[in-house]
Amino acid sequence: MLPLLSTLILAAPAFAQDSVKRTVEPIPAASTDNLYRVSADRTPSGFVVPRFVSLKFSKVNGRTGPSRDHPIAWQYQRRGLPLLIVAETEMWRKVRDISGDEAWVRKPALSGSRTVMALQSTPLRSRPDPRAREVARSDARALLRLQDCRDGWCEVRSENGIKGWARQDTLWGAKRP
Repeated sequence: MLPLLSTLILAAPAFAQDSVKRTVEPIPAASTDNLYRVSADRTPSGFVVPRFVSLKFSKVNGRTGPSRDHPIAWQYQRRGLPLLIVAETEMWRKVRDISGDEAWVRKPALSGSRTVMALQSTPLRSRPDPRAREVARSDARALLRLQDCRDGWCEVRSENGIKGWARQDTLWGAKRP
């Protein structure tokens, strides 16, 4: 039997009062097209915008603006969640999540480590070929560590060390914005 890589919570509105864990229903992934691009030499971080990053912690507040004076719009509750940086200041990053929601997050809460999220139940194959042996299957919304992408395929690794190749179009966070 193939290993099944599981899902966790994506994000919850900061005003949610209940502590019940819910499975996130599949929704269309936010577009990474038509973004305003800024070269690395024109950003406070020295990195291009837009770019993908991931959450460093399992609880991160997303605010309506780039300061602690702004209200919390979201509380992201998933370490490793891939996010797209669409703007930045010296200490804050405006991020877009898979749902297309945007919030400001403090720089220390983000990691340059690349992760991707499976958009659907996704087979991981032994090599980048649709006929290759399936070594595992991820759940929809499973997080995988991104190793490399080429020719429409991405090499990924699960949290428990399973490596395989998945179609790039089945992963959010794998496409170069």
